[in-house]
Amino acid sequence: MRRSEVVGDNWIIPAQRYKTNLELVIPLSAAGRAVLARVPRIGNSDFVFTTDGKTPISGFSKFKRAFDQACGVTGWTLHDLRRTARSLMSRGGVPSDHAERALGHVIGGIRATYDRHAFYAEKKHAFAVLADQLEHILHPHDNVIPLEAGR
Repeated sequence: MRRSEVVGDNWIIPAQRYKTNLELVIPLSAAGRAVLARVPRIGNSDFVFTTDGKTPISGFSKFKRAFDQACGVTGWTLHDLRRTARSLMSRGGVPSDHAERALGHVIGGIRATYDRHAFYAEKKHAFAVLADQLEHILHPHDNVIPLEAGR
């Protein structure tokens, strides 16, 4: 992710850097923007995630091994994060087509030929729902009130 690609509330991934060779506009949720605002800038680097200010962050397998060891959870892959995001969107009621587009998947066939809508508002909603689902997991609201003893 490059800082120059973050325009307003959007992350715009250029076609030449995306797997479909199409530009992808990702509406950033308020939670996503808050995370990005806390990422320190290293030097004058355009990379959002960098350790040296010259190259994008790499060595994900090393970071994952350290994370697995620290939390004790193993047996998952980084791609499982996308699967989880997609599942949480479904749990939150996001229509399948909207969730797929939010993840950058292209809906093919005749629909791709005739439906040229960008689905911006729908993707924005999908990411807001995802952020809300994550918030509920990370900070559950306990609505159980203990009864007084002897009642």
